[in-house]
Amino acid sequence: MSQASIKFRILGPVEYHDGENWVPIKAAKQRTLMALLLLNANHLVSAQQLHSELWNDGPSSHVGSLLAGCVWRLRAAIGDSAGETLLTRPAGYQLAVPSGGLDLHEYESLVASGRMQRASGNPVEAMRSFSAALELWRGSPLADVALTSSIMAESARLEESRLAVLEANFGMRIALGQHEDVLPELKLLVAQHPLRERLHEHLMMALYRTGQQAEALGAYRDLHHLLSDELGIVPSRPLRELQQRILEEDPRLNDHGALPVATASGPGEPAVSPEAAPCLLPHQPSLFVGRTSELAAIVGLLAEGRPAVAIHGLAGSGKSALAIAAAHASAGDFPGGRVYVDMRGTTGSSALRPDQAMQLVLRSFGTEQRSGGAAVPHAWAGPAGGRALIVLDNVRDSDQIQEFLSVPPGCSLIVTSRSPIGGMDGLRHLRLGRLTVSASIDLLRQSVGTPRIDTEPAFASELARSCDYLPFALRLAADRLATRPDWSVADFARYVAEPHQRLDFLAGGNVSLRDSLLASLPLLSDESGGTAVTAVMALRRLGFLDLTIVTVEALAVLFGTREGEAHKIAERLVDVGLIESLAIDRYRVPQSVRALAREITGSDHEAAEAVQRVVDHYAIAAREQTRLTPGAWYRLERETLNALVTRDRTGTLIESLDRMRSMLSANGSCSAHLKS
Repeated sequence: MSQASIKFRILGPVEYHDGENWVPIKAAKQRTLMALLLLNANHLVSAQQLHSELWNDGPSSHVGSLLAGCVWRLRAAIGDSAGETLLTRPAGYQLAVPSGGLDLHEYESLVASGRMQRASGNPVEAMRSFSAALELWRGSPLADVALTSSIMAESARLEESRLAVLEANFGMRIALGQHEDVLPELKLLVAQHPLRERLHEHLMMALYRTGQQAEALGAYRDLHHLLSDELGIVPSRPLRELQQRILEEDPRLNDHGALPVATASGPGEPAVSPEAAPCLLPHQPSLFVGRTSELAAIVGLLAEGRPAVAIHGLAGSGKSALAIAAAHASAGDFPGGRVYVDMRGTTGSSALRPDQAMQLVLRSFGTEQRSGGAAVPHAWAGPAGGRALIVLDNVRDSDQIQEFLSVPPGCSLIVTSRSPIGGMDGLRHLRLGRLTVSASIDLLRQSVGTPRIDTEPAFASELARSCDYLPFALRLAADRLATRPDWSVADFARYVAEPHQRLDFLAGGNVSLRDSLLASLPLLSDESGGTAVTAVMALRRLGFLDLTIVTVEALAVLFGTREGEAHKIAERLVDVGLIESLAIDRYRVPQSVRALAREITGSDHEAAEAVQRVVDHYAIAAREQTRLTPGAWYRLERETLNALVTRDRTGTLIESLDRMRSMLSANGSCSAHLKS
């Protein structure tokens, strides 16, 4: 058998084609191994991941030889003795699958084609593509494979995808007048999946079009009772409005030339089909942890009709992932469509202009800008004005999205940016910061494997701290560890903890933490705002100072400015996602940002003197505190003081702290927390 023509299928039992017949893999371990490799076809799967999935009860010393033996037997089973298809890589294995060699790839291609045809208003071709995609299914996906963590997750994703395509296909068939043909299958699926509102929507429409108005209203009533009893909620707005239109016998519901499903715009407006609406979103983030409350907040705001939600915050805090997850979670509230646009706001000359972004959105809804470049008012509100959601990711500033500032009624925007975006009525802001410690460890576990992380918990915690508990840095670290199974978590954590090499190790392929942080620098204005210290120079001094927490008072000393000017500079650094505001006069500077700041080239002869001024400032403050409440002050500033002692070139701070301790000791009030 030619390895270039080998084919596999997993949308049912796992099989391969031997040139004449479809053949199953008889051995369970080999079958699971092939499934794991096929789910990551043409990509490396680390030996560590395969170990943990295939032998989760963990034979300690022989697991490497067990995996090698399993790979050898799988090669023999599929006739790949030369290892041309199942490739050995330094960190794991890779299954080379030719184009058209996996049913899953063919399925996804047909689904994408169907959605494009649907967005272009071509229901006949859309139905053909969706139907062809569904014909590839032979039962439950990966039906004969052991349920490892990855297999369970992927099986659930594929089942959800199949249901979504079934719903899309029903929409096309009903639009083309096949409502009688789809009724038996629709009734069966509604019984099997009673909480899927889109299926109920199609059932109501098909029943109404076959002259069964009472049955259509009965289907709505049954769903209403089920949702009320089970979840304490009512059907979504599109279903409520479809019920009202059925009660009113809206003649447009029988218009077979339209795409007739419920509208979010009201019973007096043309019908809107979610199946005709674009859904151009990236895939759900594969690693998404620790943002449950933020996700719920955004979904809630969109559901209540908020016109715009802006997510801003630290570089690498996961703004894009949160926006995409929220867009997926809000599918039922936007029957007019959901479209994603990367504005590339931190990429300099390649950033999208406002008119380019609008043109992309309009094309997604099957229209164009008018001659002369004028935007079509509210033309991105979905087919026939249905409620739509636009995700504008990586926005530089409000000027870049000026054509979107007037949001069509009922529609919504999600905007992500490092700087807060303003100038929009009804805008709600959400600032994104660091993950919790536990969420950071969970993220590492999901990518690297729970056994490997939990074997060295102290070093895993140290690695998370060195990544500033930020998702982007954590994912880079996790990817590096996952592809280096011979590295211990302890060794990697020690390397990343070193400031001079942290940014070198938090990188992989064409993606790096250094590049992500550097993208913020062009966003800093070169104007000094009345002071000789620019924002870039201020950032360099923060790198030299190397403090986790800084106050406005200390910044004014460091920059040699008034506190008002120091506050202005600090806020500009916050706005570009480099430092984090803790209070109106206190800021946190991430370790990675301090490491980058020390790499910024430029002349600043006063940097060393500026750092010493901050040391002297705290020395004076320590002397003054002896007359006040030094215990509380020391607890608040202890981390800063311990760091500054190592930068004290004159000994003034050490002297002041010793004097404070001696005085308190003499008064009998020196407590353990004052002892260094």
